Amino acid sequence: MSLPAICLDCEPFRDRHSGFSHFVFPLAEELVRQNHRYRLSCYVPAAEVGALGYAGVQYLTQRSFHKYFNPPSYRFRLWHATSQLSWYVPTGPFTKVVLTVHDLNFLHESPDERTYTRQLAMVRRNIRRADYLVTISDFVRQDILRHADLLGYRAGQPLRYVPRGVEALVPAPGHAPANVPGRPFLFSLGSVNAKKNFHVLPPLLVGNDYELVLAGGFAEPDYIAKIKEVAAEVGVADRVHILTRISEAEKTWYYQHCLAYVQPSLAEGFGLPVVEAMQFGKPVFLSNLTSLPEVGGAVGRYFPDFSPEAMRRVLADGLREYQAEPTTRAAALRAHAAGFSWAQSAADYLAVYDELLRF
Repeated sequence: MSLPAICLDCEPFRDRHSGFSHFVFPLAEELVRQNHRYRLSCYVPAAEVGALGYAGVQYLTQRSFHKYFNPPSYRFRLWHATSQLSWYVPTGPFTKVVLTVHDLNFLHESPDERTYTRQLAMVRRNIRRADYLVTISDFVRQDILRHADLLGYRAGQPLRYVPRGVEALVPAPGHAPANVPGRPFLFSLGSVNAKKNFHVLPPLLVGNDYELVLAGGFAEPDYIAKIKEVAAEVGVADRVHILTRISEAEKTWYYQHCLAYVQPSLAEGFGLPVVEAMQFGKPVFLSNLTSLPEVGGAVGRYFPDFSPEAMRRVLADGLREYQAEPTTRAAALRAHAAGFSWAQSAADYLAVYDELLRF
């Protein structure tokens, strides 16, 4: 008897540095390893055919015209669209669709009207088409329920939270980045834009000798100027370092050697760097917005607001608590990070496929 055919949308492989790719690639690897009930295909750009080997997986090549004329999904019982913003969601009625929703940040960020309208239309279209919705945080699941009418969510439409995994980071022996801070430093990672709220961080350096390292793969020049302006106003411009395009080895070094990780974001669908920092037992100081309290859990520390005084108080109190029993607190942070497992995430997705196909 032939096994049911399913397809995983791996179009994000196009940019291996993107957040979506960092989600899809390890999930695909684990699905290939665990799957024994389905004929699994991966929908990939031409250059990525064979990226997962050829044992237990076949490939369907992505073409740009598939944005306008559906990919050949008719041969599959199920199609897993791995982003709420995917162009490649089958419209045919005979293929079941699982849709992973990473975030609805456009509802929280106040983007320009064109961006808001475009993203809302895409998300609405994909949610309406989906037979089963999966979110990467419970906050996003609740967000869908809160905005059900706006998003086209149907009462009774299956909706489940599946925690994403986080890959274990391994330091490169003997590696040091080009920019090594000369003092204890706070670290934060992410696109350098207004959503990340980085400009509230320089005042944390007032009254101590810490440095601040902000790193991201994308930066808005106007927002960098705003961060520097704030740093200059509070007299810490020489201790604020904004880096772009750091390597994985550099990122890992900064996690490993920082005094603490800070993330004051206004909106996050998950908050991957938070878990990465906790893998090294580092204390994390976060905003209390969107998914971050869920990701940081009881081991995280949270800014009640973004006033300099309140943020400095939270940081000082949290560091004092951590330094009073560093071994115990670092172990608790590592244990919390270990709960974000790709093996469990893939197993949960296979259970979703089983439920939808009544396997």
